[in-house]
Amino acid sequence: MFRLFVVLAFLAQSVWGSHNANAEPLKGRAAGSVPKGSVWDEHWQFRQSVLMGSPEEVEFEYFIYGELGNEEAMVNSLRRDRVQISSSSLWGLSSTIPEAAVLSLPYLFESTEEADYFYDCCAGDIIRPYLEAIGIAFLGWSEAGWTGFYGPKGYADPAAVRGEKLRTPSTPSVAVFFQALGVDTVFLGIQDVVPALQTGMVEGGASSLPWYVNAFKDHAPHYTLTGHHYETTVIMASKKWLDTATPSQNAVLDRAFKVFPSQRAGVRIDTEEKITGLREGGAFVYDLTDDQRARWIEAAHDVHPAILRDIGGDAESIYGRVLAATAEFKARSEQN
Repeated sequence: MFRLFVVLAFLAQSVWGSHNANAEPLKGRAAGSVPKGSVWDEHWQFRQSVLMGSPEEVEFEYFIYGELGNEEAMVNSLRRDRVQISSSSLWGLSSTIPEAAVLSLPYLFESTEEADYFYDCCAGDIIRPYLEAIGIAFLGWSEAGWTGFYGPKGYADPAAVRGEKLRTPSTPSVAVFFQALGVDTVFLGIQDVVPALQTGMVEGGASSLPWYVNAFKDHAPHYTLTGHHYETTVIMASKKWLDTATPSQNAVLDRAFKVFPSQRAGVRIDTEEKITGLREGGAFVYDLTDDQRARWIEAAHDVHPAILRDIGGDAESIYGRVLAATAEFKARSEQN
């Protein structure tokens, strides 16, 4: 992935603006929770390189490996301006903004292209006002990827997960779905998954493939490419802090954090490389047949109404906006 880092750095340098030498540097703390050596670690290194390349403008301390707590704790730290920039999965954010869970409903999108269309046209406009209402500014998205199941066996059919002890985040978009499938749900934060796998507290769970390879593969040897959630991470800032930034400081932050198209491309390249590497190494990786995928989609769509009721608030309205965007994507695709 070093070539991705080089490309990103080149793009940042190619649009480098002038800075205000008379302004005090914008100081802060950046927090995250990524596996060391992962594609997301590479993206944080890129962000650091951009910000550290402009010391007159921005000066940061970095805590990107979960040193400052779980995602919920980091969101609260942003609200209190104890951390100035952080990231959270939609699952983590939903503990503070329940409606965020709508964007990670199982099989909400039929394809990567459909998900890209929605995120490029509409997702930021949906999440931004909810963040601003709690004192957080929206900076951008970071792809986590399509999730699949990992565990002691393959889960190509929805019936295969019944009775399995699987790690489950508490967000309704996952918890309600897993419970409807008959999963023996075990609610754990992401930092607690490896110890739980080691002790047998859980047998598996669900994650994107890069997360699986970097964190869970040695403890759960089977991975099924169900692709049931499209997961993104929200990049956020303390609004109180960001409001003090000068235009040139904002420009530096934009170069570091508003790189979603190239970032998601990097995750997809990394995912394909990891799938190839797993298969060449004789690992257990399972694709779905068309019939198996249809059964998964049916099981997911059947539980959408229950998930939306559990989320409450504006969930139904947001769901309608997502469906309108995906319908527009389909209409445009048919015209081309």
